[in-house]
Amino acid sequence: MQLFTIQRLNRPAGVHPAVDFMVMISVFVSSYVFFKQPFEFYLHYIFYLTLIPLFALKYGYPKYAAQILLITLVLGLIDVSLDYCDAFQFVKTWGGLFLSVTFYSFVLRYYNYDLKYLFERYLQWSFYMVLISIIQLVSFVIKFQPGYDFRWILNKWSFNLGGLTGVRLNGIFSEPSTLGVVLAPAVYVACYNIIHKQNYILSKPQSMAILFVYLASGSSTAYIGLLIILVLITESFRIRYIAIGGVAVFFLSTVLYNNVEEFRIRVDTSYELWVNQNYAIENTNSSSFVLYNNANVAGAAIKEHPIFGTGLGSYNYAYEKHSLTKTVLEYDFEFNTTDGNSMLIRMLVEVGLLGSVLFILLLFRAYIGSAARDEYMLYRIISQSILIMILLYLLRQGNYYLNALPLFVMMYYFNWRQFTIRKRKDEQEKLLDVAENKVE
Repeated sequence: MQLFTIQRLNRPAGVHPAVDFMVMISVFVSSYVFFKQPFEFYLHYIFYLTLIPLFALKYGYPKYAAQILLITLVLGLIDVSLDYCDAFQFVKTWGGLFLSVTFYSFVLRYYNYDLKYLFERYLQWSFYMVLISIIQLVSFVIKFQPGYDFRWILNKWSFNLGGLTGVRLNGIFSEPSTLGVVLAPAVYVACYNIIHKQNYILSKPQSMAILFVYLASGSSTAYIGLLIILVLITESFRIRYIAIGGVAVFFLSTVLYNNVEEFRIRVDTSYELWVNQNYAIENTNSSSFVLYNNANVAGAAIKEHPIFGTGLGSYNYAYEKHSLTKTVLEYDFEFNTTDGNSMLIRMLVEVGLLGSVLFILLLFRAYIGSAARDEYMLYRIISQSILIMILLYLLRQGNYYLNALPLFVMMYYFNWRQFTIRKRKDEQEKLLDVAENKVE
């Protein structure tokens, strides 16, 4: 059956299957920690500590990674000396960033910057994750608890009823929103295949399965991602397309609002908080308040330290100082006190407007849009699909390096570099052909 037939990939020369396996595990498995104090020790840290020394002996340290880490180190040490940031929190955050950026810089070198293979391998594993989610749904229907509630084996995993199927699918991801973020590039490819009648890595049944699981996650993050995906794939930027897209979005939102309780609650509480500043318990005891409160924290912190922020790991300081839970609420409600539940909110506090704007400018600069067609289509697919993942991280995930985010950011950048080099080379070859024809 097409649903279970996985396209075979040719692993790049010199890439060991064990390393290939570890890289993919680091992308998809973040729902188990060996211990939580003094920091959360994930499975991928074992891969970092095992392979980084071997890679360093073979390749030497990558210069671009050293530059990124050195800048954040110097600024962070200054912030610690000014008492803007706790020394331990800075060391913990910067240390995690150091390991992650270092490891994935070496990974790209190890794969000889074969982004096509890495992306296609990611798509394969995404489908494996979808199969696990389908098993979760079937197990829920037949009431086989070990098959749908993975808390017996994963200690950082949540079980959520509701959604379109009675259970919000998250497979082995810690929660549905994590599935919504990590699978976003795969959903982009699935939608691309369905709309354009293609079979890039994924067959039509596989693409449909991925889209179904994404919708069945019941995650508002996933739904936002899907809307962005449809806009990019259909190139809905002209006025008539915007009008049509607006009607489609209104229709889809209405269906979700009337049929998915979690979505309806999110909309209602968000409206009450952002529009009416209504802090009643039914509005504040939800994830909508988490985002609202952390946005308030970021706004207040930016006023005090707008340019450079207060250093990596300093978000908890800002939260303790500016959180609405310390003033307007009459009961304890503490959540996402260290990461802001949004990478953009956290970045605004920790690296300021300068760091945040530079990162966003990088996203714009390295974006490959609709001008890339035909022989350049793969570059466009990789660029746009990874961009959606990064945007969802900025919106709803506050961790800088969980689920291999640095790897995807670097893939996004180097994909643009490779596209630019190839396009320039092709243009030069065309000019040479024209010149030779004129001479003849």
